[in-house]
Amino acid sequence: MTLLNTFLIEDNVKIIQSFETFGMENSSIFSIVGKAKSLRDGLKDISIIKPNLIIISATKENYKVFETLNNIDFLEAKFIFIGSNEKEAYQAFKCNAVDFMLKPINFDAFSESLSKVMHHFERDLAYLQVLNGANNDWLTNSTKDFFIVSSLDKIEIIKFVEVLYCKADGKYTEFFLQNGDKVLSSKNIGEYQNIFPKASFFRIHNSCLVNVHQILRINKKDGLYCEFKNGVDLPVAKRKEKEFLKYLRVN
Repeated sequence: MTLLNTFLIEDNVKIIQSFETFGMENSSIFSIVGKAKSLRDGLKDISIIKPNLIIISATKENYKVFETLNNIDFLEAKFIFIGSNEKEAYQAFKCNAVDFMLKPINFDAFSESLSKVMHHFERDLAYLQVLNGANNDWLTNSTKDFFIVSSLDKIEIIKFVEVLYCKADGKYTEFFLQNGDKVLSSKNIGEYQNIFPKASFFRIHNSCLVNVHQILRINKKDGLYCEFKNGVDLPVAKRKEKEFLKYLRVN
């Protein structure tokens, strides 16, 4: 069973103490390895400790900081948000939370939340096993032409040629396909950039990876814009323009 090394973001002393007591009583599965009053205050310690579970108080400031984080070192951690109002749950799940709990914490219900976290780790492990198997095949067989997007209830097998482009959506990646479908992955865009064929895909912006074979034309009127068959124009970041033109071998 995975030991959940947990970083707690909370400023209420009684709530902190209740989690510490739970940790002492359930030390085989739950351990508090760090604490901070706010997410901003805890970022440095989190990047060093690298917990696999982060419990975050659902304050406006914490949400604001969370949503500005890109390609952070602890993206593989799971998140549980805790708050005083059920209306805060929507924002929590938008931030890729495994669960949301109301204060004061019901620790019987919290045990169920930890089971959900464990399930997510098991799902990720299964995904990596499938993905690594595919990657190992690519090392010996250059004809592999697909990648995998795994969700809770299904595994999508998508051919590279079917992808127009993909965009970062917070901590998610959204794929826009030739047939008009959209597929959402809980993995960040950087992970996909590492496995996509470099001869076909270029990251024109921090939030966008494009299939150059699907670009209809490049508009150069006001900076560089990639035009696609679905009518979408995507801008190339200024700092990427020279590199992109060199990639395309445009004089």
